[in-house]
Amino acid sequence: MLNSLKNFKVQKGATQAQIDAVKDEVVSTAKSEGRYLTLPANQFEPDLNQPRKTFDKQALKELQQSIESKGQLQPILVKEKGDSGKYQIIAGERRWRAISDSQVIKNITAIVRAGSADDLLVLLMQLDENNKREQVPALENAEAIKRVVDICKADGYDQAHAASMIGISKGHLSKYLSLLNAPDHIKQLSLNGDTQDVVALYDLARAAKKNEKAVNVLVDQWKSGELEGSLRKASRELAENTSKPSKNKSATAKTPTIKKLNLIEKGGQLQIQIELDKKTVVFNLSEAALKELQSGLKIRQR
Repeated sequence: MLNSLKNFKVQKGATQAQIDAVKDEVVSTAKSEGRYLTLPANQFEPDLNQPRKTFDKQALKELQQSIESKGQLQPILVKEKGDSGKYQIIAGERRWRAISDSQVIKNITAIVRAGSADDLLVLLMQLDENNKREQVPALENAEAIKRVVDICKADGYDQAHAASMIGISKGHLSKYLSLLNAPDHIKQLSLNGDTQDVVALYDLARAAKKNEKAVNVLVDQWKSGELEGSLRKASRELAENTSKPSKNKSATAKTPTIKKLNLIEKGGQLQIQIELDKKTVVFNLSEAALKELQSGLKIRQR
């Protein structure tokens, strides 16, 4: 079985045929090895590390009605029974939740994953299953994608390889990963369901590093409907503007150099004559000021 799994990729188009072929092989092998189960829903428990953290109640109700009408078309995938005495769910948690609330369906069909099964395949199947059935928060997908990248790196592959397995570009994968380090208020836009636009979230996070106040103003305008144009466009413009170096004239202005100091007397008035780079200035001095200046010049005059 592992030979076919190593070539597995989650992509658009031909993906479904690949997934179906792999699942058919998994079911057939599980039945022959006695790993195909039919048990009450309370014999299973969710995996806390599963990429999906949120579930739409209405979508679960619709799935429950579909299963009650057509039956459970695909078994869920579980680990060996743990210390709790239950089988931990690897893939198919939505089906388990839908059936758990059903008064019609009493049992769930499941496959116990073989010890040598490819964990990477399981994670890719979870990502694919989640995104095909209902939209997963971008941040949760980012966490799952990070796990794919970590597994690939452990096997000696880079991020480009991980991106090809998931079926996204390397640049898009990087945008997902950047969300994991985004400010909390940017992450909440995804977790709260405000937007799952990865590009917009990425640019908001970029802009927040330079000007968090401007980002908050932009988000408030967008939420209130006052923003002209799309959030993606506005976020990109803000990120680009905040990345430009600011021109601080006072910081870059050249400080004039004192080239020469002269003490002169003119019409009975003591004066100090200061010769700068491009001009000479003259100040009248009192006797007290002269004594103080003379004292200071002994230390500072070059």
